[in-house]
Amino acid sequence: MVVLETGMGPTMDTWRSIFDEVSASTRVFAYNRPGYGRSSARQAPQSAQDIAERLHRTLRQTGHPPPYVLVGHSAGGLYAAVFARTYPDEVAGVVLIDSSHPSQFDYLKAEKPVLHGMLITSASVGRRRYESKILRGLSREAENWGPFPDVPLVVLTAEKSSLFETRAMRKQWLVFQREFAAMSAQSTHIFVDGSHHFIYKDKPEVVIRAIKNVVDQAHR
Repeated sequence: MVVLETGMGPTMDTWRSIFDEVSASTRVFAYNRPGYGRSSARQAPQSAQDIAERLHRTLRQTGHPPPYVLVGHSAGGLYAAVFARTYPDEVAGVVLIDSSHPSQFDYLKAEKPVLHGMLITSASVGRRRYESKILRGLSREAENWGPFPDVPLVVLTAEKSSLFETRAMRKQWLVFQREFAAMSAQSTHIFVDGSHHFIYKDKPEVVIRAIKNVVDQAHR
């Protein structure tokens, strides 16, 4: 089963550009984290680990057993990687789409405090404001995560820079992306030409192909 984890902000509807084609060949599970869409946030997650554990319970409670191929965009990629580290025996593969890195927010705080403040503020609104606390504590939390499993891994990195990105920031972002690609001996790192951060919207065919390739590898 393919499990889709959104980035910070978009609801599960954001996957429309790839959902139908991926679901034509395999089961696909998309959901809203607490505070997203109509999802309740009365008991907000306290950590990335908590988000992974809640997703695991939701999959089991809704009758979706492993193995899972996890697909995560931006902050959702980080959550997907935590899930894989937490439940390595239940994960058959991972696709990271321009994924956030646990050290990214500390880097921005030190090097680009204004941008860091904007990012944290954007995560501090509405029913999903718990993510602001999670993002600020990621680097410390990451010290307690287990190893990443040796499963098929595709890391998709956008070729185009974002509006606020400097050369130094871009260089560091690529360091983070290469660190992701080094997590598994079965990894493939793809730079997606002509794409910004939302690769699955700019180049949906690339994301669909990556997911299908990982699913095929998992079946073999």
